[in-house]
Amino acid sequence: MNRAHRFSLRAMRSGDLFHNFCRIVFLAVLVSLCSCEANLFGPDSREIAGGYRLKRVGNPNQFALTIPYQTGGLIIDEIGWRKPFIVARASGSEYWDVINTARAQHIRVSDLQRKSDPIYQSIQVQPVEIAWRNLDRHKRLW
Repeated sequence: MNRAHRFSLRAMRSGDLFHNFCRIVFLAVLVSLCSCEANLFGPDSREIAGGYRLKRVGNPNQFALTIPYQTGGLIIDEIGWRKPFIVARASGSEYWDVINTARAQHIRVSDLQRKSDPIYQSIQVQPVEIAWRNLDRHKRLW
């Protein structure tokens, strides 16, 4: 065999090795994504705005408000929104969580404060099951 012929065989083998390596990496990434507990494409989560989401948890009528980049959240009974605010009441709580999505700020207010503040009282609050039905799973509100 001449030298050029040996070189081309060696190049082919290294190309095959690289190609096989790429296949193995692709399969490893695919298996990793498929084995994650997070359901990236599933219908159990709907975005409100700014990464804040309603997520179905436990039984079909139980929902959590999750913050951006988190999987768990606050189990809520009531929720309302109007850009840039989200107001939600946790199950069994007498306080409301108010989130300013434009500033990523979170405060708690009493029911009296929510009803007396002109900004918060203009936000229509509804049972979380109705809010869930009103959200589009493929499109955030703002």
